[in-house]
Amino acid sequence: MANDDQDLELDVEDGAGGSSGGSKKFIIIGVVAVLLIGAGVGAFLMLGGDDSKSDASAEEVEVEDKEPAQYVGVPEAITSNIPGKRKSRTVQIKMSFMVRGDDARMTVKKHMPQLKNDVLMLVSQQSADELKTPEGRLALQQKSLETVQATLTDLVGEPTVEKVLFISFVMQ
Repeated sequence: MANDDQDLELDVEDGAGGSSGGSKKFIIIGVVAVLLIGAGVGAFLMLGGDDSKSDASAEEVEVEDKEPAQYVGVPEAITSNIPGKRKSRTVQIKMSFMVRGDDARMTVKKHMPQLKNDVLMLVSQQSADELKTPEGRLALQQKSLETVQATLTDLVGEPTVEKVLFISFVMQ
């Protein structure tokens, strides 16, 4: 019995110490508060992002409506001499056109000689110094797309080609 009384007294003394028990409670409350704040921020970010999801789902619906992409290769590489500041260069470009649908593919194949001619005329007007840089090649690719779309719009009433792809680009 005496041992039980001593244990009780020790328990009372440890609890009456005050500062260690209070600091433990303070730490636990702080950790719980941080966890709750983190959970709240996480929930806000997860639920607050609905606007971007609805925009993405709308874009997916538009993409699903389109026919699958098809690629029409230009039969032979386009080769042209182009002037440079110090010397003239020769450029050789192999390209393909991205279209959607069999009708578009057949239209591009039907008018391939005219399309190839127009792109060749465009390439021959370029400068070797411009085409040395990646930006110059991207600009040529964009100009080629605009040229092909303008030609097809004149011939069939719609641009048909969505993208011009350079499969190979060699300049000597």
